[in-house]
Amino acid sequence: MSYFDYWGKTDKSDPSHYHLLPYHCLDVAAIGQQLLSTDAILTRELSQLLDIDEKQLSNLVVFFIALHDLGKFASAFQAISPNNTEFSAKQYDASTARHDRLGVYFWDQICNEVITLLADECDEDEDEEDILDNLNIFMNVVLGHHGAPVEMAKPRSLKPFTESRNLDDVHEYVRALYDLLKPCLPELIDTRRLEQASWHLAGITVLADWLGSNSDYFPYNKTKMPLSDYWKQAQQQASNALIKTGFSLRAKPSEFISIQHHFGFEPTPLQQWAQTVPLSDSPQLFVLEDITGSGKTEAALALTHRLMEQGVADGFYFGLPTMATSNAMFNRVTDHYSNMFENDHDRIMPSIVLAQSSSALNDRFQTVKLASGKLDDDYYQQDQTATALCNAWLADSRKKALLATVGVGTIDQALLAVLPRKHQSLRLLGLHRKVLIFDEVHAADEYMFTLLESLLEQHLRHGGSAILLTATLSTEQRQKLANIWLKAGQLPLKSLTCTSANDFPLATQVCLDPLNSVMETPLKSRADVCREVTVTQLHTETACIEKIVQAVLTGQCVAWIRNSVDDARTAYDLVTQALAAAECDLSPQKVMLFHSRFTLVDRKRIEQQVLNCLSKKTADGELITGKQRQSTVLIATQVFQESLDADVDVMISDICPIDDLIQRAGRLHRHTRDINGQYYGGVDQRAAPVLYLHAPKWEEQPQIDWLSRNFRNTEYVYRSPGRLWLAQRKLIELGAIRMPSEARILIEAVYSEKSQAQIPAALITKEDELIAEQSLKTASAKSQLIDFKYGYCDGSQKHWSEDQYDLSTRFCDRETVQILVLKCNEVGELVPWQKGSCHAIAFSTLSVAKLKYADHLQPLTEQQTLSLAKRYPNIKYIQPWYPEQDPMFGYSATSGFYQRNQ
Repeated sequence: MSYFDYWGKTDKSDPSHYHLLPYHCLDVAAIGQQLLSTDAILTRELSQLLDIDEKQLSNLVVFFIALHDLGKFASAFQAISPNNTEFSAKQYDASTARHDRLGVYFWDQICNEVITLLADECDEDEDEEDILDNLNIFMNVVLGHHGAPVEMAKPRSLKPFTESRNLDDVHEYVRALYDLLKPCLPELIDTRRLEQASWHLAGITVLADWLGSNSDYFPYNKTKMPLSDYWKQAQQQASNALIKTGFSLRAKPSEFISIQHHFGFEPTPLQQWAQTVPLSDSPQLFVLEDITGSGKTEAALALTHRLMEQGVADGFYFGLPTMATSNAMFNRVTDHYSNMFENDHDRIMPSIVLAQSSSALNDRFQTVKLASGKLDDDYYQQDQTATALCNAWLADSRKKALLATVGVGTIDQALLAVLPRKHQSLRLLGLHRKVLIFDEVHAADEYMFTLLESLLEQHLRHGGSAILLTATLSTEQRQKLANIWLKAGQLPLKSLTCTSANDFPLATQVCLDPLNSVMETPLKSRADVCREVTVTQLHTETACIEKIVQAVLTGQCVAWIRNSVDDARTAYDLVTQALAAAECDLSPQKVMLFHSRFTLVDRKRIEQQVLNCLSKKTADGELITGKQRQSTVLIATQVFQESLDADVDVMISDICPIDDLIQRAGRLHRHTRDINGQYYGGVDQRAAPVLYLHAPKWEEQPQIDWLSRNFRNTEYVYRSPGRLWLAQRKLIELGAIRMPSEARILIEAVYSEKSQAQIPAALITKEDELIAEQSLKTASAKSQLIDFKYGYCDGSQKHWSEDQYDLSTRFCDRETVQILVLKCNEVGELVPWQKGSCHAIAFSTLSVAKLKYADHLQPLTEQQTLSLAKRYPNIKYIQPWYPEQDPMFGYSATSGFYQRNQ
């Protein structure tokens, strides 16, 4: 049994300590077998899809998983270990002939033998080429165990990396494996269906390789024994591994009783609908439209709880538009989700994971984070083993999140399931039978909406449901979402009927019942969230500044939301000067600038500073007094509207898209307060809210420069002066934002086809340019998407990459660069802006445009670069920058990144 002459895992610090290759292959196969046996629903669905017995399916999958590392039989790979001097072949080259690719060569040599072994019971009329097509799909799945399909073409070119004895040993190993597992292919499987199933089988293989490569669960063993003996041992170790990692037990949902019982308050109309609406026993889509403060989050969680209790779902992922909103939602879900599952002495609570790029900096998540396995050998710098990749992946909660029963994070982490990024199949597997909850879905542009369309289609095909939350969704967008679900479910498209102003708030349910596929339910709103905000226009920066000074002198707190960082910085300087001229004696903490070009540490500090003045409570849980709020001034960009539960007495907003403006207005008199600004639960005692809209003077027949004349940066950001003109026209007509009674009127006044046909001729050119950009976004997204009809193979997408380098979930027409901001310490060394923290580098970075800013930053001297790289070796993908020696650009804790003498 010369296949015992090969190692599969080795200890980098002690190469004499290794694990035999056949044992490692069986370890991974044993995990695969256990995963299939513990996830009975997935196994049943796959067997029904493929029309094959569950046991036969399991045996077949396990057999092929045990072939996943065939490429390690190549002498070139074996020679990596300094102990293996007996092998002689071409030097190992991970860039062109990594061990998963070398597996293609061995498969090409043994496939006919495998056909003979597996297909004895196939109909004699079956063509061997058709059988090979089946088996090739299985091999594509297992050879792609590092998270991406391998290239299957030109396997003969890999022969120089092998010796003849390698192929003999592979033949011997495959025959021994067949004798051990006794797999068979009783009849030909429909190729299309097998290609569909291949995505989940690939996910199972990746997960099995991750767990099977962990030496904590499978200690290194180089003692030779019959494969049958080791197989029994591997099966027991696999069972223990699934128990320790939580994959062996399916979380059992608790009984849903009521909103009152689970959340402790009377339900809103939307929540009442969520707890009583009849549910289908198949995957379904919900679109919940209601204003801010109506309890959409609790309604979504109640629906999810009921879907899990009914057996339609096994968990959920809550996707938010930004990291800040996902951090806030993680806290809310963490406080509640234990109520959604049975929790007794015999059952461990299911995992909850925060999935976004800064999750390591979230203190709440760190207290519940699962411990990751220890790192193992990576053999070769460019050829990380599954242990190194997968343990690194385990520590990277963004990928782990979708496997957890409960995940909270950015929408991007779910969208990556339909893009050609490493471990995509793992994400897709993690979404199986989950409820996807996406908030603020109206914010998706054409690029993201195209990705969302593909995700929803795949999600439905893999047994998942979805709940989409929004306060401002156009009828056209809602129709598109319904059509996605109906089309994926192969049902006739159905026109929506609830489109009038009276049909808001609105709950839309789309299911797979051909007779009743779309149900629309108009709802009422709570009286205390119905509001009217008068809109008054200001046309100059001077008028805005005068209004701010007036508010400060009367003790009010005020926010001015600007559309660009440059405009925000300009406003901050002008407001500071005006307040000083008016002899307003304010502490520096009372006038704040908040935008996206701060390092993370400063952004978090300012965010908390804002909340300590403008929210309900301080970070310590103390109610914020009217005196603490008094005369606070905040100059901010869109980051204010996206994430903060803040409330101001006076708000000024630059003109912006109507849905954004509604969202901004939600921070004006957001909380009910007494006449002194103290929060309390009664009726707001302040004067009626007024939103001051900083906008161009109204022109019935505007010129082409109507917006750019005085709002150049606004046009650069939003690109559609025509739609802003439509919004201004409707706001002048209505005189106020009235929610929810006129929500749909405002949205349709801008986004309906009828309204957009009324854009003035002078602004049409800009609108046509925007439409062309939107078409470009859609085309760009489609070019990025995986073509799932080809199955898990290199033909589904040619360009696979790591997701940390290029998320590709958001369209960006300008490249950005991560900048590490540096300062000098006491001994003259350059150190990160936030020193003394284990996350100092992450806290000290910010993102800026490459061409406009990053390419023009003053570089470090050669000596500074070498010294910094020596002390911080993990910054090689970040551009270091020392502001103090840069004549063009600077950075400060109060202003952020700025251009000197602008």
